[in-house]
Amino acid sequence: MRERFAKVGIGAGLKPSAEPMKPALKEATGAAIKAALHKIGQTAESIGKDVNGWHIGAAAGSREFYNGNWALRAAAAKLGIYGNSEAEAVYPFTRHDANGIVADGSRHTYQMTFAPGQLPPVNAFWSITMYDGRTQLLIDNPIKRYLINSPMLPALKKNADGSITVYVQKDSPGKDKEANWLPAPAGPMFIVMRLYWPKTEAPSVYPLGEGTWKPPALVPVQNLNALGVRRFGDKSVENIVRTDTRYGNDPLFQGPRGWGYWNHLEYPRPIQNPNLWPDWQSTYFIGRMAIPDGASVSFKYRYPHARYFQFALYRDEGGTFVSIGEAVDAREIEPDAASSNPFLVGAQRLAEPRNFTLRVVAREAPKDPQQRERNVLYAGTGGRELQFVNRIYLSDQGSDGTGWGPADTPSGGFHMPTYTGMLADGTTLSAEETVKRFGRPFPGATKQPLSDEQWEQLVHAKGNDPALDPATAPARRLPVWEKYWNIRYSILGSFKTPEERAKIAFAGPIDGGGDPATEYMFVQLSRKFGPVYVMRGKMPTFPNTYAGAGGKGLEVMPAAQTQYWSLVSCEAMPSGQIVDGLTDMQVPLDGERNYTIVYSRKEDRPANATAENGVAWIEWSPRGEGVDGAKNRPDFGMLMLRIMATNPSWTERPDNITKPGMEEQVMGPYYPRGEYMTKAEFEARGLKQ
Repeated sequence: MRERFAKVGIGAGLKPSAEPMKPALKEATGAAIKAALHKIGQTAESIGKDVNGWHIGAAAGSREFYNGNWALRAAAAKLGIYGNSEAEAVYPFTRHDANGIVADGSRHTYQMTFAPGQLPPVNAFWSITMYDGRTQLLIDNPIKRYLINSPMLPALKKNADGSITVYVQKDSPGKDKEANWLPAPAGPMFIVMRLYWPKTEAPSVYPLGEGTWKPPALVPVQNLNALGVRRFGDKSVENIVRTDTRYGNDPLFQGPRGWGYWNHLEYPRPIQNPNLWPDWQSTYFIGRMAIPDGASVSFKYRYPHARYFQFALYRDEGGTFVSIGEAVDAREIEPDAASSNPFLVGAQRLAEPRNFTLRVVAREAPKDPQQRERNVLYAGTGGRELQFVNRIYLSDQGSDGTGWGPADTPSGGFHMPTYTGMLADGTTLSAEETVKRFGRPFPGATKQPLSDEQWEQLVHAKGNDPALDPATAPARRLPVWEKYWNIRYSILGSFKTPEERAKIAFAGPIDGGGDPATEYMFVQLSRKFGPVYVMRGKMPTFPNTYAGAGGKGLEVMPAAQTQYWSLVSCEAMPSGQIVDGLTDMQVPLDGERNYTIVYSRKEDRPANATAENGVAWIEWSPRGEGVDGAKNRPDFGMLMLRIMATNPSWTERPDNITKPGMEEQVMGPYYPRGEYMTKAEFEARGLKQ
C-alpha cells in the first residue's frame, strides 16, 4: 500500500508533485475520494447492530482488532478519533428516531426515558452528547449544555415511577423540565452515548448489540411543523384528516364530529358540525336508532388510548338532545374475557388486549340498580327513537383522534366498533341489517336550540332585567361563574331579574346534548366592560395521560379528583361554535395548583400572558356572538368549563352543587373567579402573577 501511495507523493520524505495532475488522474482521484467517503459512511452505519435505533458495536481498538480493515479504521476516526477499545468504553450512537426517521430538531421534539434501574450500566461514568448532524460539532445553545451525564444525576428530575426522561429538542421544554433538557440543533442531529468501563454482569451492554441492557429509543413527541397545532397536545390537521378518512363512512356511527373536523376538513359533512359548544379535544360520533321491544344492538369495542370515553342515550325534546339517564363511561365498563380495562386506577393503560362489549336493549331499566346487567344501556319500550353520543376526549400522543388507531400509519391498525342486532325472537342481524331495521340516519346538520332571530329578540326582550344593557346583555359588570342546569334556566334565565329567574325550574336531566357525567360551568362576558378577562382558581388533580414517560401515553392510570378539566372560548348559542380551548395539562400551575388564565383577543393579549410566565392564554372570538349579519355584537364572549367524571371523595366537587347559588360555597378554592381589566393593567403586574 505504501508503494502505491508513493506513486502520488504520499509517504515518508515525499511530497505530492507540484505539476498539475493529468486530466485522467485528476478525474480518477476525485472519483476515488467520493467512493472512499461513501464506503467510510456505509461502514460507519453498519457498525454493530441496531438496538432501539442506536448502533452498538466496536469501532476502535488495536492493530489486531482492525486486522487490515482500513474502512473500519477510517469510520472509527470519522465517528470519533482516538476512541477506546470496547473493554474501556462503548459508544452507542444514533442519527434516527424510534421509527427509523432521521432525527431533526427543526421538525420534532423528542424524548428518551430511562426506566427505573436502567441507567447505563458502567463502573466509571456515562454521558449522552449532542452534535450537529451535518458538521458533527457541538451545538450552541442558551444554557451552554452539550451533554447529559452521570455527574448530573442529582440535578435531574425523576418521573413519579422513578424513571428519568431526557428532553431532546431545540427549544426549552419549559422551566420545570429544563434540568433534563439536552439542546438539539435546528436540523439533523448526531447523538453519541459513551459508556466508560461497562459492567460485564447483567444488566450489561455485552455482548455488543445483544446485551441485557438496551439504550432507550429516541421517541418523536411533537411535530413542530404540524398544521393547526397551537399547544402541546392539540391534534394536527393531518391527524384530523386521517381520523376522518378512517372512520367517516359508517352508516350508524355518524362523524367523526368536533371542532377540528368542522373547521379543518376541506369538505366537512353537515353532521360533523358540533353545533353547541364542543370541547377542543373531543371526537364525537352520533347516531339514531329505533329498536323494537325486546330487540337489542351489541357493539364490539376496543378501549381507546384516550383520557375519557363515554356512550350515552338521548331523546329529542324541544329541538335539543335531552339525556334519558342511560350513560356509561369507560371506568364502569367490564372488559371481555382475557382483556383489561385501562381506565381503572392502577391499570396498565397501554396493555393489550383491551376489548369490551356494550349492549343497548329495548327494555325498561330495572327499578333496583342492583338488577342492572353489566355493560347494558336500557332504551325503554315502545320503539321510540333515540340518539346516541359516543364521546372520546384527548386521545394519547401517537394516536388518531379516536384513540382507536395509531397516528403515524396511513392504513391498518385501527378498530372502528363493529355491531350486530338481535330481534326479540333471537334472530341475529348483520351490521347492514341492523342499520336497515333500526337505524335512523340524520339527513343533515343537527338543529341549533336557538336561531339568530330568537337570540336577537331575547337580547331586546321587554321583560329583561332593567340592570342589563342590550349592548352587553346578558353579561354583567361583575361577572359570576354559574353551574349550567338547562337552556331555559341557565341561558334564557340569565336575561331575567333574580326574582323572575328563580321561578324557572332548574332541576332535571341535562339538555343540549350535554354529558350527564360532566359538570358544566359558564360565564357570559362583554369586552365593553374590559378587553381582558382574568380568571383564577385552583386546578383539581387529573390523570395526565397524554404522553407518559415513553411519549405514547401514560403507562399507569393514577387516582385523581377529576378525569378531565377543560375550558373553551364560546360564541353565542345561535352559533354554538368555539374558537379556542385549554385542556388541564396545558394550564401552568403554581406550587399550590393555582392557575391564572387570560381571556382576550389576539391584539389585546398582554405580553406577560405566556406559559413561560406561568399564565395560560385563551382567545376571545373576533366574531363575538358569531351571528350572521349587522346585528352581531362583536364584544360578546363566553367561557365554558368542563369538570368530568369526578371522584366522590373530592368534597369540593361541583356535583355537590344541588341548587343555583351554591357554587362558590361548595367549590371553595376550586371555584373560578375573574375580573375585567386592560392589557396595560395586566402587564403592569409584572412577569409573575
